[in-house]
Amino acid sequence: MTTQTQYEDGKLIVTRVYDAPREAVFDAWIATSKLEQWWGCADTMEVKAEVEPKLGGKYCHEMTLRGGHVQPGQAVFVEFDPPCVLAYAAPRSDEMAEGEGDNMLVRVEFIEHGENKTEVRLTHSGIPHEFSPFIIDGWGAAFGKLYRFLVQESFAA
Repeated sequence: MTTQTQYEDGKLIVTRVYDAPREAVFDAWIATSKLEQWWGCADTMEVKAEVEPKLGGKYCHEMTLRGGHVQPGQAVFVEFDPPCVLAYAAPRSDEMAEGEGDNMLVRVEFIEHGENKTEVRLTHSGIPHEFSPFIIDGWGAAFGKLYRFLVQESFAA
């Protein structure tokens, strides 16, 4: 299955089914050593992550993009129920104008489909319209990179 995306009114929904157990897919989102191998958009060359896997814990990523630009991402877990769901709130980046609304919220559900298949359903809300093409492309690339990572880990066929 390929990655499916739907965007409307500042809200993006991304889904994909992976041939891997739910616990393994969830772990790929919270284990720093794994996250650093797949996180980021297509232009991401390196990722440094800091994850405190608990409610109120940090969920931070620093992506070095092709060309040397560094894109930091700071967030805090606002929902954490392993291996079913994680959600984090991230403040608007410096590139986004003041007063453009609430923080962005990313909620990721991990849904079992049999013994060794997991649907990941990500809902990213609070996206400013002018940034939506970049965020949509970024999540699409990240979901593809997660697939390749899980294949390397011998979970996916």
